[in-house]
Amino acid sequence: MDVNYIYTDGVLIMDDYRVCEFPINISIEKVSEYDDQLKQIQSDEVITFDLRKTVKIHSSFIGFLIHAKHHINKNGGKLVLLLSSTIEKILIMLNIIDHFSSDIITPAQKSA
Repeated sequence: MDVNYIYTDGVLIMDDYRVCEFPINISIEKVSEYDDQLKQIQSDEVITFDLRKTVKIHSSFIGFLIHAKHHINKNGGKLVLLLSSTIEKILIMLNIIDHFSSDIITPAQKSA
């Protein structure tokens, strides 16, 4: 099976699976690039944001995650989040973890 990979400045998108793998550090400049890429998603697919390696984010990335969830759900899709412990702690600290609770896949859930 051929999988088409698109690598754009820190994000790896596997076309067949719609997995977006984010880098260790997400700067404000990257967030606008991600937003541009998100606008191109117009399908009812499951889109996975793999943030397991991410440890540092600009605060604007939180807004991006909220917007991405809304955009993907509006188009009939489903957002799945794979979080690093750091990103999970940030969402808890900001008291928005519940907003994403149905979207988060923990390592135990993934292996089940």
